[in-house]
Amino acid sequence: MKLAVIVNTFPELSETFISNHVAGELLSGVETTVFSAYRPLGPKRHEAVQKYALEEKTVYAEIPRNLVLRTLKAFLVFFRLLAADSRMAFEALRFGKYQTAAANFKLLFFGLCFRDKTFDAVHCHFGMNGLVGLYLKNCGRCGRLVTTFHGADINSYVKKHGPGVYRPLFRSGEIITANTEFTKSKIIQNGGPKDVRVIPAGLFFDDFRPNAGTVEKIPLSILTVGRLEEKKGYRYSLAAVALVKKTFPEVRYFIAGTGSRRKELEELAGELGIAENCRFLGPLTGGRIREHYRQCEIFVLASVTAPDGDMEGQGLVLQEAQASGVPVISTLHNGIPDGVLENKSGFLVPEKDSAALAEKITLLFGDPGLREKMGEAGIEFVRHKYDMPLIVEQYNKCYRGLPE
Repeated sequence: MKLAVIVNTFPELSETFISNHVAGELLSGVETTVFSAYRPLGPKRHEAVQKYALEEKTVYAEIPRNLVLRTLKAFLVFFRLLAADSRMAFEALRFGKYQTAAANFKLLFFGLCFRDKTFDAVHCHFGMNGLVGLYLKNCGRCGRLVTTFHGADINSYVKKHGPGVYRPLFRSGEIITANTEFTKSKIIQNGGPKDVRVIPAGLFFDDFRPNAGTVEKIPLSILTVGRLEEKKGYRYSLAAVALVKKTFPEVRYFIAGTGSRRKELEELAGELGIAENCRFLGPLTGGRIREHYRQCEIFVLASVTAPDGDMEGQGLVLQEAQASGVPVISTLHNGIPDGVLENKSGFLVPEKDSAALAEKITLLFGDPGLREKMGEAGIEFVRHKYDMPLIVEQYNKCYRGLPE
């Protein structure tokens, strides 16, 4: 089988689930090529990218991020595509049919990449790329088309571009998957088909499995891994740490990730009187992140709905923490409840409730036995639901047109 995977930016450090998927397909014997709209901006790479030489299996559409430059380059791309395949060139300009994917000239750039290629299946990560996949399907460049929605693509993207932005894709009858039941419900609410398959983002379980006695825990330590943006709810987790400090003055809060709000959050930590308790680690690659998972006693992800409608998708970091034997605390938000065994592998609290977060952190800090019990439950939960070979098997059924 020949598979094409279409993404926005590859490899993106914050989208390890895509690197995992591509690596998983290659390990399963599927000949896989990634087609990416953009190159990554930063130098750091997910461990799987280097291990499986994924960038060598990637074709870049080289779409300029600057809209003016993109528009100018699009004229040249159109004539190059016209010379190679006139049908693809004119099809890429059908703005009413392909919505934003045509309007932002994405189809022209991807059309040029596919002008001499065909695949048995195309898998598009994020709904907006599903429109690209639909164009390629209609141009005869693939057999089956699978589009996976992850969260922001059916929440903030729809809020920005309107509820009809995916209408052509939804009417096509092609396979749609969602990472959580909540994402599925949002797809259906926005006119999508009812037969959406729920297939979560996966991880390589053996990479996270803790080795007893090999890592020493940092006492009273909390970890969060995620971009420093509004929807991650850092202001509420920081406020919770300030409350926990009243009972456990030596509490340590480690934050791994980069983003636009770092300075603001560092200032907030100072205002809350916990600057000395917090450490901003910056962006970390797989090995370093796994080390922090194993060293911390509790993992927290205080996700909220951002003002622009952006929400957490699945929150794969919650499964990574559980696979590492760490109890988790998160919020009743979007698809997060799918990925936590509530009151067994972790706790879920209302959004923006710092007091509730602090209460659960305090409870776990004071009960080592409960932490161990929840950690063991999390390991088994992730092993049987999120291990990458299990996820790839479900995707491969989609490519072959097999039932769930």
